[in-house]
Amino acid sequence: ILTKAYLPVSLLYNPLVFYKYDIKDHDTPESIANKYYGDSYRYWLVILPNQIMDPLWDWPLNSQQLEAYIVDKYGSLSTAQSQIDHYEQKITITNSQGSNTNIQIIVVDQSTYQNNITGSFYTATLPSGVTVTTKNEYYPVYSYDNEITMNEAKRTINLIDKRYTNTIENQFKQLMSL
Repeated sequence: ILTKAYLPVSLLYNPLVFYKYDIKDHDTPESIANKYYGDSYRYWLVILPNQIMDPLWDWPLNSQQLEAYIVDKYGSLSTAQSQIDHYEQKITITNSQGSNTNIQIIVVDQSTYQNNITGSFYTATLPSGVTVTTKNEYYPVYSYDNEITMNEAKRTINLIDKRYTNTIENQFKQLMSL
C-alpha cells in the first residue's frame, strides 16, 4: 500500500549532483521548486534528497512561527531565555603554523560543566617543532538559543542540479509504477 522512495547515499553526498541552497523565511518546497526547476509540482525534488519526511516539522520555521512555537512550548520567551537546556564543551585545537584549526563541540552533563566552568588551556610542542594549543570552554545553552540553533540547522539544503532532474524524474516514475 505504501511506497517510500529515497536517493542512494552515494548520490546524496556527490557534489557534482547537488548544490547548497539556504532557505529564506518565505520559502516553501513548492516556491523553491518553482524558482529553480520552473515547476512547483517538482517540490518532491526539493524534499526527497534532503530526507524531509514531515514538511511541517523538518522544514525551518519562519521567525514568527518560531517565536510562537517557543512561547507555546515554554510558556514565554523569557522562560525559554532563562531555562538551561544543556551544557556544551567547545574544544579548539590550533597549531602554531595557523594552517589547521579544529573545533569540536560536545554536550556535557551539569557536573562536568560545574567542575570545569573556568575552562582550560594546554600547549604542547611536537618533535617537529610545531606547537599545538588546546583550549576547552564550557558554557550553558539556553532553551531559546537551542531552539533557534535547531531551526537554523534546517536552513541549508541540497538541490539537485537541473541537468539531472529529467533523468531522476523518469526513473522515479518507473519505480513508482511497479
